[in-house]
Amino acid sequence: MRIRQQIQEIPSALRLTLEKAHAEYEASARQMRWGDGPIYVCGTGSCAGLGLAAGYAFETFLGRPVVTAPVEVFQHYGISLFEPRSVLLMIASASEPPQALELAQVARQRGARLLVLTNAPEGALAKAADQVVLTRAQGDGDAPAVSVCLHAALNYLALTTARVLKRHEASWDSLEREIVELPTQIEWTLTQFPGVIRTMAAELIQSPRVRIVGGGFYHFPAWRAARRLQILPGLPAEGLEASEFLSLQTGLTRHADRVLFLSGSRSKLRKLVHRSAAQAQVDGARVLSVSDGNDRELAEQSDLCLRVPALMEPAGSMLCLALMEWLADEAAEKPQVEPLRPPNPPPG
Repeated sequence: MRIRQQIQEIPSALRLTLEKAHAEYEASARQMRWGDGPIYVCGTGSCAGLGLAAGYAFETFLGRPVVTAPVEVFQHYGISLFEPRSVLLMIASASEPPQALELAQVARQRGARLLVLTNAPEGALAKAADQVVLTRAQGDGDAPAVSVCLHAALNYLALTTARVLKRHEASWDSLEREIVELPTQIEWTLTQFPGVIRTMAAELIQSPRVRIVGGGFYHFPAWRAARRLQILPGLPAEGLEASEFLSLQTGLTRHADRVLFLSGSRSKLRKLVHRSAAQAQVDGARVLSVSDGNDRELAEQSDLCLRVPALMEPAGSMLCLALMEWLADEAAEKPQVEPLRPPNPPPG
């Protein structure tokens, strides 16, 4: 299946995932024995980067520390962490590396509970799990719809678990509504921004080096975008957290570089992103950004800014991830710059 077709299928796959999620995820959250210690998270294969997203989601909503590492790191350095009542969350797609099942079996032998988030209900990990949380997208972790659905499901699972285990917070209701409405928001963005996406992609493919910077929940979309730009058009791209970008030596960014910032006006780290963008300007890089219309400071710092609807940070990062899948595909097509047109008003 062509990548462009996979991107067009993101809204329908996400809508089906979320329609099933409310009842299924709550049941899994209630049946898990969560214990008192950290939540261990392992993204397997092409889902490895989702450990980044899990840390922000579970620590924010549940208030529990998260320890995340690749399969091999857990196998060689972290086996002693697993104790009775420990929780290991493994994130997998249809392509599961054999080492992942080995890790799951060792964790179970040590008394840990295994929760698996996957789009492969018949996979070996799902069959070995105490609880399984499913998404409804087909393919491996590199497929755009699979990536977006797993990311959304991970955040929704953390939110649902917090509802089960903690006292209710009013902001959760607003966030849940935004997540449920995401398929419509993504459909809207896929029709409204072709000119901006093509122009931004044309900027990236001209750069000797691309840096994509995201703060907080936007860290994983930045990491994922860099990975897809490396794989599809073969760009020298790297994904950085905003504080990591600022810690780099001043002047390390070159004049011809493009730096793409992912953020939102409701991001807790927006001021850090603004400082990072200011540093990129000082270094002489071309500054690109994806944020919402209320984030005026970042827009003013940018040579090109794609303005999306204003959402809470978790939902905004999910919308941004879908846009990054689209951007990587456009960059692979070696796009021509076309005149920009203003988008229609967002849905709702």
